[in-house]
Amino acid sequence: MIKTFTQHDLVQYIYNELPKKQREALEEALMVDQDLAESCADLLLTQLSLEEALIQPSERVTDAIISYSKNVSLHP
Repeated sequence: MIKTFTQHDLVQYIYNELPKKQREALEEALMVDQDLAESCADLLLTQLSLEEALIQPSERVTDAIISYSKNVSLHP
């Protein structure tokens, strides 16, 4: 029986959330199905892009927030 994998399966795969048996079946399918492998590669590139997009605020912004919070009275 040929298992059809969905994009949801691929997302679970790249985030290491597939059960072992399903992971092994998907890895076998990736070896023989070029379209599936390309879809997986695209998702991996997207994942990397998302991780790179997670940026930290500048020190200036952080300092401004801390300064503001120190100057705001919590009690009337």
